[in-house]
Amino acid sequence: MKHHYIPQFYLRPWLGADHKLEEFGREPYTRQIRSRRRGTNSTGYEHDLYTIPGADEATKQNIERIFMGTVDKTAAAARDELLRGVIPQGELRHAWARFLMSMAMRTPEEMRKYKENFVKLWMEPVPNYQEKYEEIRKHNWPEKLEDYFRLVDPHMGARQAMVIATELMQQENVIRHLVGAQWWVFESSKVKRPLMTSDHPFVMTNGLARPDGHFGIPIGPRHLFIAFMKGDFGIAFRRLAAGKIVRLTNEAVIGQGRKYVYGLDGSNIAEVRRLMGKRDFMTLLPNMTKHNGPTEPLPEPPEGWDPQSLPDLSEPLKLNG
Repeated sequence: MKHHYIPQFYLRPWLGADHKLEEFGREPYTRQIRSRRRGTNSTGYEHDLYTIPGADEATKQNIERIFMGTVDKTAAAARDELLRGVIPQGELRHAWARFLMSMAMRTPEEMRKYKENFVKLWMEPVPNYQEKYEEIRKHNWPEKLEDYFRLVDPHMGARQAMVIATELMQQENVIRHLVGAQWWVFESSKVKRPLMTSDHPFVMTNGLARPDGHFGIPIGPRHLFIAFMKGDFGIAFRRLAAGKIVRLTNEAVIGQGRKYVYGLDGSNIAEVRRLMGKRDFMTLLPNMTKHNGPTEPLPEPPEGWDPQSLPDLSEPLKLNG
């Protein structure tokens, strides 16, 4: 199943009369950057990117169909308001903040790195668990608890990683910061150069608490959504020349682009070749290098935890439950 990490609704404002947009990307062998016309269904996706490992056919695509579907559908309504120059409030404001968080997490390279680190951490032994396991281990069970987990359900860690990823994309403490910022829509119709976008279009300062803390995303070739954490910086930014805002935005989203950059046409190919992939981008996914915080995969055994509840591996495994 195609999983669009760059949602189709997001790219539609860049479509031309041919119902396509300009896609910039590297040739597989030469790595030379080229451009071509693409429809929104034919770009910005990876097959089974959010598939739930070990789930049955009826539920394995639920993250894409239900969670991402809801995130994108509600964000599309908020984006339409922004394009009309209306700053959304209430549920739509919350939906747009959640969408921005997802855009900082859902790309293939981010998801692969996160899942790999999560599974590795999940399988690291936690002393209290290992001690409990050793108390009840039978002679035909593996010596280590992590090996036992692999026998019971080899997809356990990867599946849990995907479930927790959906929770990370809607962390209320982060959403509150985004919702509480000063939102603005910049309209650039007086500037000849259009705004571009990429597969990493969400731009954010390294830390929102700093005096110039801000975040933003192009929402069309003539519209930029941007939000400021401090009023003074917001006032200073609004005073910038419109052409400079467009130039700085394009430099950011092109530089953050890894696989794809998008525009109205191919006229900016020299700029894309010069800048693409040269800028770091912010991620909101944890690095998963230690057991900590809300993503701790193996917490302390809860009070009243019964080690006898572990299934008996002397019986044939049933992994279809």
